[in-house]
Amino acid sequence: MSTHPENIAGSEKEFNFRFRYETLRSLLNKNGSALQILSDLEADLNHMRHYDKRIKRPIQRLITESLLMAQELNLMTGDHYSGLYEVIFQLRNKADRLFADEQPDEDQPLVLRLDDPAAPDPIMVGGKAFGAWRLFKYFKDLVPPGFVVTTAAYNRVIEDNNLHDRIRILLNNLDVTEDQAQFQSRTQTIRRMIREAIVSKEIAKAIKQQAAMFEQAFPDGLWAVRSSAVCEDGSHSFAGQFDSELQIKTENIVTAYLHVLASRFTDRAVRYRIHNNFREVDTPMAVLFMPMVDPSAAGVVYTSDIKDPGSGKMTISAVPGLANRMVKGEMQADTFVVSKRPSPKIVRMMTAAGDIGDSKAVDYIPNEKILEIAEIADRAVDKFGHELDIEWAVDKNGKVRFLQARQLNIPLLDDAAMGQPTVRKDALPIIEGGITIFPGRAEGPVRFLAMGADMADVPEGAIVLVEHPRPELASILPKIAALLVMEGNPVGHLATLVREFSVPCIFRVGKNAKILIEKNIISMNATKRTVYAGIRWPGIRDRVLARIAAGNRHQKKSGPLFDLVLGLNLLDPDASSFKAKYCQSVHDTLRFMHEMSVRSMFGFGDKENRGWHKKSRKLVTGLPIKFQLIDLDRSVPEDVKKVAPENVGSVPFRALWQGISDKRLFWPDRWEKEMRGMPSDFKETVLGGNRGPRRASDKNYAIIAKDYMNLNARFAYHYAMVDAMVGPGTEHNHVHFRFRGGGASDENRKRRARFLERVLREYGFGVDRSEDLVTAWFRRYPQKDSEKVLEFLGRLMVCARQLDAALKSDAAIKLYADYFLNEQFEMFG
Repeated sequence: MSTHPENIAGSEKEFNFRFRYETLRSLLNKNGSALQILSDLEADLNHMRHYDKRIKRPIQRLITESLLMAQELNLMTGDHYSGLYEVIFQLRNKADRLFADEQPDEDQPLVLRLDDPAAPDPIMVGGKAFGAWRLFKYFKDLVPPGFVVTTAAYNRVIEDNNLHDRIRILLNNLDVTEDQAQFQSRTQTIRRMIREAIVSKEIAKAIKQQAAMFEQAFPDGLWAVRSSAVCEDGSHSFAGQFDSELQIKTENIVTAYLHVLASRFTDRAVRYRIHNNFREVDTPMAVLFMPMVDPSAAGVVYTSDIKDPGSGKMTISAVPGLANRMVKGEMQADTFVVSKRPSPKIVRMMTAAGDIGDSKAVDYIPNEKILEIAEIADRAVDKFGHELDIEWAVDKNGKVRFLQARQLNIPLLDDAAMGQPTVRKDALPIIEGGITIFPGRAEGPVRFLAMGADMADVPEGAIVLVEHPRPELASILPKIAALLVMEGNPVGHLATLVREFSVPCIFRVGKNAKILIEKNIISMNATKRTVYAGIRWPGIRDRVLARIAAGNRHQKKSGPLFDLVLGLNLLDPDASSFKAKYCQSVHDTLRFMHEMSVRSMFGFGDKENRGWHKKSRKLVTGLPIKFQLIDLDRSVPEDVKKVAPENVGSVPFRALWQGISDKRLFWPDRWEKEMRGMPSDFKETVLGGNRGPRRASDKNYAIIAKDYMNLNARFAYHYAMVDAMVGPGTEHNHVHFRFRGGGASDENRKRRARFLERVLREYGFGVDRSEDLVTAWFRRYPQKDSEKVLEFLGRLMVCARQLDAALKSDAAIKLYADYFLNEQFEMFG
């Protein structure tokens, strides 16, 4: 054996590389397992409380995997990230404290009465029943007595009938499906299962015993059975999302109870929870039972005028008989505008037909009763401490009944309504001139953003003033009203993004624009390049805020373990905050360790390139992508001088390449044509940013073995990672995929991520998506299935890179996903 120093050094480098490779392979495999646990936990935490034993075990396993990954990362890097251990230990300690929290008493009541003097827990009785209890407390003579079947009973029904897992499966991925038939079929199945459920003898007996107590006082024996979900009638009203059962005979109340429980899964209720990011576990259903009132008139009172809260008026809507059709919008109401105390009177009346008329035109309820309702509602506001939305009825004996009450949510006033100064139409601008980047008008508070200032502090709807058009300002464009720049060129990267986001903007307003810092509210007309002090155009700011709100609809769920385990805060691997000490969740640690392990592996390859010159082989292909193959087990014959894809004996590589080289795909050189002659650094910044482990000038490595491949590459201005083990068995087979970046705005990159998520889920992948980062996994499938998936991924990577400018709207996501799934690849050309 040769002992020449160069041979010894080469052997040492080969050993180090193989050690790093084996460690990386082990780490990535653990990362895939951890992502699967995270995905399962996200579904579990949507349906279970954090103290459930079915939650505790996978979290403990997840943290153990994280510690093992940290150990392997430190083996690869010479303990460069030893601080990770302390971060993960702290996360484990926080989780242990949450698990140790006092769990609810197993002996929770199944039924509670409204006349119980002790305040009920809203978590037990739901929002509507809690409001009814407060009404009964303050107005005993006006509120019909009743009882509540609690959320503990709901949970018991679900458990006794083994519905928990079935409901979870049926709800899985409904938040991303756009197949309305599938959505409706699943929710309908859940409703049917609940309606057909068996109510335990204990619960049924409790309901019937409570109902029997009211027989003497209410001999008609008819019941109103109403939903009272947790969070209902609060800051989110859930108005009209659930069903009520009216005029129910006593012998049918248990059936009616199940029907109301089933209405928790109406299409509209499920969509409402998805839209508002409610976890399923946060909105269990209680049910309120009240004896029916046989009304001569009924309706709703708003104790404040929504359009003019300071007017001192309230609005009362009324119909003859029951109000159920009125509140559903199926029946027009007569409307009374009534002044509040000290001298309430009817100041205006509009009939159901829309006529402004005399209140005497309504013969089913006298004026005196309208004023009585107004006076009682006014007193209720004093008791509750806020404005109310009250459902009322007048029985055949003329007695006013209040049936339910919830807080009246009044829209926030705009600045004009709050007394901000309004600019006279003939007022002179305080700033004139500059270059219009994108036309339009805007109004809002002015905020000067100095170099290095925290952009997270910029409030929504602000008009931002900066000295220079810095590229990082792109992150605030979705939430600001307008942008003023003292300097800058109209052909810069930021100017391009400003136009894409349609943000009114003026460049080159000059240094004198700093006088705007002294102002509170300003108005700007980017079209005419003018800026005014104060409010100038009523309605403009509302439109701006509506645009911002539309872009921020989907917020991440939160909760004790959501934030600690699932939250992902480290999004940008090139940000200064992308450090171990800033990991706030287990997900953050996984993201960090994956990124750093890949960087370490390929950074080592770059560093040792000279020693590996003979070990890495250039892949020769006619496609516009470049790879250096690092062959670990002679997957490529040594006598092959020019390595073509067909020379590579790696099973996963050949499967992936089969997809990449599909002759039906297009590889347009659009970006290069448009940017021909531009410096490479400019193209890097404008089209791709510096978002990823590889740069345009870096080599793209593919580590290959007969049953393994790790590809970490830059496809134009996109970054892709594929890690795959494919062999005869199933236990170790896996395909892991990660994709990020693109030559487009942040919004378009996010749309591309949603496109990828949709397509990958359709193909059976588990998927995690955050911003424009997509991570997916396909594990423990037979070799043929795994090869088929890799071929699919190859085609997807090529097609996805063509969508930089195509996804201009959310509707385009489904359109292009359908194109791809139907193999209409010409649409990606």
